[in-house]
Amino acid sequence: MFANYHHIPQEVPSRTTIFDAGESKGRTAWIFCCAYRELKDVERDPGQVVKRLPVGGASGSMVRVRSGWNVDSDESRMSMIMPDHVSPRAASMIRSHRSLLMVHALFCLACRDLDQFITTYAPVFIDLIRRMGEEGEMFVTCIKDGTIPDLEGIDHVRAHLQVHLHADPERAAELREIGSPFSSVGWAARVWPKLRSLTAICSGPFATVLPKVRAVLGPTISICNAGFVSTEACIGVPYDVNDLDTFVIQTEEVIEFLDIVAKQTHENIHQAWELEAGKQYQIVLTTRDGLWRYPLGDIIEIVGFDTEDGSPVFKPAGRTSLSIRFPYMSVSDSDLVAAIQAISSEDIIQVHEFTAFLDDRKLPTTVGYLIEGPLGPNSHLAPQKLFNALAAIDYNYKDAVNQGHVGPPTIRIVKPGTFTDYRRWRGEKMNLVGGQIKVPVVLLDCVAQEWILERVISEL
Repeated sequence: MFANYHHIPQEVPSRTTIFDAGESKGRTAWIFCCAYRELKDVERDPGQVVKRLPVGGASGSMVRVRSGWNVDSDESRMSMIMPDHVSPRAASMIRSHRSLLMVHALFCLACRDLDQFITTYAPVFIDLIRRMGEEGEMFVTCIKDGTIPDLEGIDHVRAHLQVHLHADPERAAELREIGSPFSSVGWAARVWPKLRSLTAICSGPFATVLPKVRAVLGPTISICNAGFVSTEACIGVPYDVNDLDTFVIQTEEVIEFLDIVAKQTHENIHQAWELEAGKQYQIVLTTRDGLWRYPLGDIIEIVGFDTEDGSPVFKPAGRTSLSIRFPYMSVSDSDLVAAIQAISSEDIIQVHEFTAFLDDRKLPTTVGYLIEGPLGPNSHLAPQKLFNALAAIDYNYKDAVNQGHVGPPTIRIVKPGTFTDYRRWRGEKMNLVGGQIKVPVVLLDCVAQEWILERVISEL
């Protein structure tokens, strides 16, 4: 749990961030959850509460801080719609992942002049679109009649939502004629003729879903990366809007760097001007919110320096704590992502989402992939191509397999919608707010592994 306070900006950022929506030509769908799982009371003396602090997701907390949205004024703000926004604030106060997306989906579909989507991660956008497809007839009926559906966990906001949903038979008929989100390429452009962009974190492991996102949006709607953001701080922003995987350091915090091959001590901390292109570093963070030289666990690779101010330009390169470990070696999360991206194609398998963990069903143990996505005509080649990709990235892995210490990778296919449902299940199990739940590249939780395995439908 990390504190997040409101600060007076030290200087005007030189590049736009997710909170700078730009010149809007219509209305914006902000798909965030600002609800909280509990309130912490700050007391001056026993029983004398001077402040109540919400404990919730990082993204929703950032929205609250930037908007100056205090928990004591939640009720008075519920029925408000921010200028040019699609949904009332009550929609962001729904904790359930499924209900949060259902309500936002309803208001988005009801609005014809939607201009842009802004949300946490690209898979969350696909979750939203999947809900629109699975419950399409219900949404059409609700828009036709102007009614809020019966959903779990929305009783406290129903009245605030209903105020803003009006019967629109014409829009309902238009949506019925357009059909399902996955019925044709570029569906979104037909539903929202003014839609121009989607902004979400879409690099690293979230990039696998981009082909599916592109199919929904079509070729004319932009996909923008929200930036390089952690729970603890905002680290960087996109260096080039057309490059979804390259960032430049821009932050209000103090960022330092540890060479990942050096001994992890304070003496080996580097400053930005000491970095070398081509090397990988772990980010070390000192924040105005109270962290002091905190190793973030995120690894970045320096690719160069900004020609205007010399700021480091970088690509994400995984995390220090995520890997599948064997007695003789380990496979990092970044290598797992790179290998799956190398084989994802229409003729092999279109990987929409995946996770991986140790497959110990037989000896020698190996890397086990759990993948969601349609199979191509040559899907039988996927295991060998995946081994080739991993071997090309990591020679230690290749040697370990050739020497019989590790087995070739395995691929199991899970049923469509598994990872969408995982986010719902994980949120309910861990008492997490919606919209913030990620599928880890390396799944270490044994209960979560069993949950995923129950949804396997085939093995390649």
